[in-house]
Amino acid sequence: MIVKLAGYLRGLLLSPSLRRWKPFRLDGGLILFRRHGELEIGERTHLWPHVKISITGNAMAPALVRIGKRCSIGDRAQIHACRSVEIGDRVLVSWDVTILENNYHAKSKGPVRIEDDVWIACRAIVLSGVTIGRGSIVGAGAVVTKDVPANTLVAGNPARVIREVTPEFRAQSGMSPLVSNGETPRALEGNG
Repeated sequence: MIVKLAGYLRGLLLSPSLRRWKPFRLDGGLILFRRHGELEIGERTHLWPHVKISITGNAMAPALVRIGKRCSIGDRAQIHACRSVEIGDRVLVSWDVTILENNYHAKSKGPVRIEDDVWIACRAIVLSGVTIGRGSIVGAGAVVTKDVPANTLVAGNPARVIREVTPEFRAQSGMSPLVSNGETPRALEGNG
């Protein structure tokens, strides 16, 4: 309980760097580089140790990184934005995941959008201009170069569709059912 409280207090200390503050948990350090951009973190989101967020827009077009409610961003995950990275609600991003809307070498192909209830496994890479549809799963080590349809499992380099993520598959895999009409699944109540 004390460790969880300390995480929420670290999140509160970061509040001057945020667009608007909602209670979120920060374990360990956050590496935040921000120039001409804003960061928004939803309530009850959990940032694990050593997450790096780099937001480098320009004065005429500020960049935005928006992370939804009840998300988990794993150890050493990195988010690099020069325009926009939007992460929906209840998204699980595992350790060492890299989201590259800005790769610092080539021009961005557009914003990255990760819709609600997505799981991204360890060491996956998401490139610019990509939308990952609601309820999808990105396999470990996958390199996502193009849009992922909703309720789809993708894996590989480059990522390709492996199968549809049906309600039966979600139940067999121990995943929470998808949220309809904005309610919180019982599995998530009380966590955070």
